[in-house]
Amino acid sequence: MKSILWVALGGAIGSLLRYAVTVWLKPEPSLAFPIHTLIVNVVGCLVIGFVFSFLTTPQEDFYRLFIITGILGGFTTFSSFGAESFYLIQHKEFLKAGSYILLSNILGLMAVWAGYSIHKSIA
Repeated sequence: MKSILWVALGGAIGSLLRYAVTVWLKPEPSLAFPIHTLIVNVVGCLVIGFVFSFLTTPQEDFYRLFIITGILGGFTTFSSFGAESFYLIQHKEFLKAGSYILLSNILGLMAVWAGYSIHKSIA
């Protein structure tokens, strides 16, 4: 139960941080390039790489749950994607890494299109 609370607290913090970046940058709805999302995703990847570099033992599960799953999960799930891709590359699993990167991007875009299309067809 404590784990759930730490993840929830971290998620709330991460979501508020993401909102703060958006408010700070004040992106225009007509912007052709979503710079606020790019910044959040790149910062999330930077932080998850940094945190992964020193959270290496099972005793550090609290920090992993709070920082990675909670804060960074609320801030951006793209950081998890980056870390998992890096892990596969680091372990010389190049085919798995390439497949994961391509499938995540292609299927993710297709899923966004499908959800959008489904909504438009019933709205």
